[in-house]
Amino acid sequence: MHGIYSPIQCFEHNSQGRDYLVGDIHGCFDLLASQLDALNFNPDCDRLFAVGDLVDRGPDSTQALTWLQKPFFHCCLGNHEETLLDMNIESDSAHAWLTAYGGEWWLELNNEQRDEFKQAFAQMPMLMEITCPHGKVGIVHAEVPKGLDWPQFRNFLIAGDPDVRKQALWGRRRIRSLLPNSVKGIDRVVSGHTITPHYKIKTVGNQWFIDTGAFVGDEGQLTVLPIDALFEK
Repeated sequence: MHGIYSPIQCFEHNSQGRDYLVGDIHGCFDLLASQLDALNFNPDCDRLFAVGDLVDRGPDSTQALTWLQKPFFHCCLGNHEETLLDMNIESDSAHAWLTAYGGEWWLELNNEQRDEFKQAFAQMPMLMEITCPHGKVGIVHAEVPKGLDWPQFRNFLIAGDPDVRKQALWGRRRIRSLLPNSVKGIDRVVSGHTITPHYKIKTVGNQWFIDTGAFVGDEGQLTVLPIDALFEK
């Protein structure tokens, strides 16, 4: 098990600018930059919060390191980052996984470059919490497990519970509508991980899923939306 810099990062209300959310980027950083330009994103006062899975599948995963160094950009750990942290690059299973899930770029790096990425990935939190004028927003890559409210979820992750951690990074039950109830103890939860039906934002209870398939050619899209939009319906 690799180390994590902090399981949770909390952010106060941004009184100086605007806050935005972005779905799974998967190497589509040029697409992200163009969307931020269209939104007149101001890096001096605006903030951008990502749901994880910055790398693999898309055209330019190596830009992830540059974005993680930007002071306005904040991202929780995704299952793709965790997989790279835990991977034994010399194993046959590692090569099979990388080939299957668009991770060939990782094989092209030398050990020093991989270590630099790993150091950055190891500092990504499991959860982020953002205070907004309309309420508190939680961000986790995949989902909150069945039967847990947000404070319980936080506590299990802080304690390092492996089952809850796996669900937070890999779970798909809520987006498949098996768990329609809202997550108590938080106003909104935002996640990615699973590409949404018809590449449109999907809501289940108070959880918003915003992985709309950025890398999927003409059909998919990268979702970037203002955090205030979570409270408009």
